[in-house]
Amino acid sequence: MNPKSDVGAKQAFCFELTRRGYSDAKVIAAPADISATLNGERFFFEIKYTMSTGRYFGAATLTEWMAAIEDPDHFRFVIAYQSDGTWQFEEYTVEEFMAHSYVPPFKIFFNVAVGRKRAPADAPSRRIRLTEKRLTAMKNLFQLFKDEQS
Repeated sequence: MNPKSDVGAKQAFCFELTRRGYSDAKVIAAPADISATLNGERFFFEIKYTMSTGRYFGAATLTEWMAAIEDPDHFRFVIAYQSDGTWQFEEYTVEEFMAHSYVPPFKIFFNVAVGRKRAPADAPSRRIRLTEKRLTAMKNLFQLFKDEQS
């Protein structure tokens, strides 16, 4: 297993939830890493695993945040790490985790074949292609965020 993989953290947190009295704790794909039930209510946990012993610099996707704000009473962000070989978990409510989070300038990803310049595939994709219109909209939205902060 990749030492940076969060698979062990997810499994360990499922066991921890079961120990706390949750039922049906399992790793899922969406809207978070883990779901579990307590007193008939379904909860979601987004696991952020770190090997850091000091500060943890990480990221959460917009998709994760959207799920979090749609039901903040049933969503938690969890920082998972090991100390002396023992799993440790620090849970944050949506509001608490938001206080530690910020929006950097947007990133725009690319995927090109090296050594074989060619046009991008026209196959349907969930990826949103960059256009000048979208780029301008992102620039304007980010500027709005910066202006609101002033």
